[in-house]
Amino acid sequence: MRNNLKEEKRKLVYTVLSSENTVRNSIHASIIQRLRPEFSEIIIICYGERYQKTEGNITYISGKYRDWLRAIPDIKELSLIYSNDYFLGGLMGVLLKKIKKVPLFIRIGSPWKYELTSPLALAKSIAVKIIRPLIIRNSDYVIYNSKAVVQQRVPHRYRVIYNGIDTTLFKPLEIERIDPKKLNVVYIGNLNLEKGLEYLFEATKGLTEKITLSIVGDGPLRKELTQKYPYAHFYGRIPQKEIPRTINQHDLLVLPTLVESFPNVLLEAMACGKPIIATNIYGIPEIVKDQQEGFLIKPKDSKELKEKIEDIMNHPEQARKMGLRGIETARLYDSKKQVEEMYQALLAIKT
Repeated sequence: MRNNLKEEKRKLVYTVLSSENTVRNSIHASIIQRLRPEFSEIIIICYGERYQKTEGNITYISGKYRDWLRAIPDIKELSLIYSNDYFLGGLMGVLLKKIKKVPLFIRIGSPWKYELTSPLALAKSIAVKIIRPLIIRNSDYVIYNSKAVVQQRVPHRYRVIYNGIDTTLFKPLEIERIDPKKLNVVYIGNLNLEKGLEYLFEATKGLTEKITLSIVGDGPLRKELTQKYPYAHFYGRIPQKEIPRTINQHDLLVLPTLVESFPNVLLEAMACGKPIIATNIYGIPEIVKDQQEGFLIKPKDSKELKEKIEDIMNHPEQARKMGLRGIETARLYDSKKQVEEMYQALLAIKT
């Protein structure tokens, strides 16, 4: 018999390898809000400083992995587990499933690959390769956010549900640009090796008289990059509600990432009418068609990236048309539809 969440209030555990702040300012917030009325309690197990707090029927349990393990005995009368990765979050989901004997629902929004530039990155990469098939085999249903990251080697029930955005929030705005006399370029995302930022800086360091470069986000490389590239403007992490205004203050969004599945920031920029330049990897070509909504480039190619930035700069009418096509494409990815599809997938899990 299928679950009927509306007839019976139930308890959900939601594991995510992110901080509470990231949960509140990402796709997780929309998913949790849709699920909130259907469960008597939602326990969000997230990563960060150790604390526990409750807001209505939502309880946040934050901490390191050992803190997560300590919380297991206190989680009672569990109905469903929702995990968001192949790593510690997914492993926690499998452990809870084995102990509590309830279904495990997995959503995968990343290839979970690392730049192998350190022993730690190598260790993480090996761990994911070992853990990933274990998590898939023990899941009752897997949702992927792009076709490119579907795992074909292990038989399992799955579905591809693309990310969505709120097009009432992300839309063109009539506001002043950062510098009306220059091409205003923005990057929005984490500041880590996997985002390929060194290639963006290599591409733009000779264009500082013609462009402005804004870096929005935070991460382990922020201090180093701030010191090394003083011509760029570093804004840190900003609230989700401020991102539409930030995008509209710029002319072009660049995403030189090396590892990505289906980045929402591309949809957000397209919905605001901005052309984009992004690497041609994983699920990105499923969103962006080269020379339509923007340009797709090879990863780790700062020369090609520079050429495409100059192309946008030198052909404003082409850039405008790319932006208009982006608006039409972004309308296909409605967040309400996406969250509803996720919810229906949850209903499909048998107890």
